[in-house]
Amino acid sequence: MPVTFRSPKDVVWGLLTYTDWWQPVTSSTLQVGAARRASESQDGIHPGLLDTLDERTELCRRMRQISEVDRQILFLWYVKQLSARDIARAVGISRRQCFRHRASAIKALIDPDESVSAIQPWHTA
Repeated sequence: MPVTFRSPKDVVWGLLTYTDWWQPVTSSTLQVGAARRASESQDGIHPGLLDTLDERTELCRRMRQISEVDRQILFLWYVKQLSARDIARAVGISRRQCFRHRASAIKALIDPDESVSAIQPWHTA
């Protein structure tokens, strides 16, 4: 069954929970050291990690279709959880533009086929 992000709430939840299983110090999806010994899972893989793999993969695929600025704004907003003022300063835009970019990026992630003409395509260098 394909993964869908039907509403802004679905997209925001995907962004907020994207790094839930990672260890901030190592950026690892595997539990190591004391965390592994204290875990119920002896193989080091948190039980919930594989349950959300399809959602994370689909979110990554869709994120590649939006502009670099929009990706950076969403990352700073939902993953780093910076304020709109800090994000606007980091990206070099106004707070108002920051909110507009966020809204258009979320809309593009909900329905990437309809929004692809309104956004800058992602290019690999």
